[in-house]
Amino acid sequence: MDPQIQQKILQFETFINDVLKADLAKLAEKLNTKNANVAEFLQLKSVIMTFQNTNVEKTGFKTKVDIRNNFFIQAHVPDASKILLDVGLGHYIEFTLDEALIVINIRITLLEQQIANLRKAIARTNAHIKLILIAIRDLQGMRVNI
Repeated sequence: MDPQIQQKILQFETFINDVLKADLAKLAEKLNTKNANVAEFLQLKSVIMTFQNTNVEKTGFKTKVDIRNNFFIQAHVPDASKILLDVGLGHYIEFTLDEALIVINIRITLLEQQIANLRKAIARTNAHIKLILIAIRDLQGMRVNI
């Protein structure tokens, strides 16, 4: 085989392993984070709806609070009609439960759009990897039927 072709093949393989697979890992990590965020918002939405359906927001409730290292204390929440939501950069805003549901639904919609974009980017990166592998096989003289 021609040394220039071998050099090109080595460059393609290096590009796949060093660049494309690293990009794919980063995208997968971002996708997992976004999916976890959606799950948290869905769980919060469920809790708020349970509060509204059982009138806990007016009567209050008892709970256990983790104060780190799996050390729990019992707490009583007398007024559950408002909730603090993290709006980013460590800032929290107080919302009524109805307002919080609106914000949560918007955040879920935004996260789902970001997830769709990440999935497209992952598919595009996988396509680039396959395309380069096909090019490598062609350079090696091993034609592949697609």
